[in-house]
Amino acid sequence: MQTNTMQTSRLIKASAIALGLLSMIGTAQLHADPSSNVVWTSETRNLIKNADLENGAKIAKKCAKCHGADGTDMDVLEEEDTPYVAGQVAHATYKQIIDYQDKTRDDSTMRKKVKKLSKQDIADVSAFYETQALPLSSVAASSVTPEATRMATRGAGERFIPPCAGCHGLKGEGSIVDVPALAGQSPSYFVTTMMAYKEGDRANDIYSRMRFIAGELSEKEITELADYYASIGTHNPDAGTASKEDEDTEADTAAEEPTKPETPDAPEATETPEAPKSE
Repeated sequence: MQTNTMQTSRLIKASAIALGLLSMIGTAQLHADPSSNVVWTSETRNLIKNADLENGAKIAKKCAKCHGADGTDMDVLEEEDTPYVAGQVAHATYKQIIDYQDKTRDDSTMRKKVKKLSKQDIADVSAFYETQALPLSSVAASSVTPEATRMATRGAGERFIPPCAGCHGLKGEGSIVDVPALAGQSPSYFVTTMMAYKEGDRANDIYSRMRFIAGELSEKEITELADYYASIGTHNPDAGTASKEDEDTEADTAAEEPTKPETPDAPEATETPEAPKSE
């Protein structure tokens, strides 16, 4: 237990260093308008803390046609612009819905669906979704590349890319108030979202961090990370066709158990490349 705690602590410290650098780099690239108008005041946090789950469940019924009734609805995976929301961090869902309402995140369909919701309604449905199980895995562990596992758990310090797990959690469960869960997320949606960040079509990430990270990743790396996170959802016996022998290999075990990654170290100062010049 102590070892895992130390690993987590070092992971967060390494990520904080990298994200701090990203903040400085990204500041010059920010637009004049804020990327989000959500401020986590005690009043806002209390909306979620004191949410009415029954009201949230009623609202969620109207969302089920697109997002699925629960985390086992695999049909949602067929829609590249539709994410799973079951099991999602309530604060993350709340932020995204508010961003849709005030147009800091652009999607005409979602904006129409949520425009009449009050902040309390948004808190209620967000809290309701958090009570559900995370999605089923949809990709076999044997399909996950070692490179994707390394990027998710260690990052690439020489490229200023922190490990995904530093913010999104060691199990992809989400963390740090409004950072979304990624475990079991639709691979097609993951790729669509990351490409939107990469190409600057989505800009509601704080301090441009996701835009910077996505911009540094290749399309191949993004696709491989999508498979990595789809593989660590709730176990689904129908996901892929991996044999037991495949699943017993060391590489697959590493992909299946991201809670035990190699301890990432912050990049040495002598190894840190020059920060890219702002345009």
